[in-house]
Amino acid sequence: MPDTTPFELTLRDTVLRGTVHHGSPLAEPPHLLALHGGGQSSRQGFRPLLTALAAHGHTSAAFDFAGHGESGGQLIGSSLAHRAEQALAVASYLGLQPPLALLGSSMGGHVACTLIDALAPRALVLFCPAAYAPAAQHLPFGPAFQSTLRATASFEASPAFEALERFTGRLLLVFGTQEDVIPEAVQQQYLHRAREAQSVELIRLEGAGHRLHDWLAQRPDRFAEVLGRVRLALEG
Repeated sequence: MPDTTPFELTLRDTVLRGTVHHGSPLAEPPHLLALHGGGQSSRQGFRPLLTALAAHGHTSAAFDFAGHGESGGQLIGSSLAHRAEQALAVASYLGLQPPLALLGSSMGGHVACTLIDALAPRALVLFCPAAYAPAAQHLPFGPAFQSTLRATASFEASPAFEALERFTGRLLLVFGTQEDVIPEAVQQQYLHRAREAQSVELIRLEGAGHRLHDWLAQRPDRFAEVLGRVRLALEG
């Protein structure tokens, strides 16, 4: 039985490519969708974690956003809102089944939160999640988007936090103590805005920076620890 199955779909003339990591049985639709960050990231950063979760029976899916990895399209001109649209298209295409869970990293954490109303996840697992002001949600990535980020003085009105206040499932947050991208104020908002959540758990990885998946891949003991906590968030 294959451990993974590639998939692709077309959204607005852009081919999105991804991978299903099979738990058991093979025909089971995914119940976990992983959303990677910005920059040079891709779905490959999730591979060790999703492979390990599959060994414990969790079927998951990850894909490359437009302009990243193996997907088509351009990063410039896409947007946070477009990323949410892509994630919804993948979820529909794969027939994701409840109880759903979303895993997000950096920018993918913001996107995951903006999908709370649409997908009603019972668990959110967020690695160093970012947050963006409402004005940035529909701006195309590029100079205008970057200017808006630099001009943002407060993130309290972020669509991610506004949606997080309606989340009623289990939330797991993972940050490094040497985080140098996500402001402390954003980290605190993620910790405190999930007021209706069933549970909120925070892991701080001593000595880790923003690239948490790379850091964990080189530290098997810490990876095993985080894997265990992720499983608890998913399984309840």
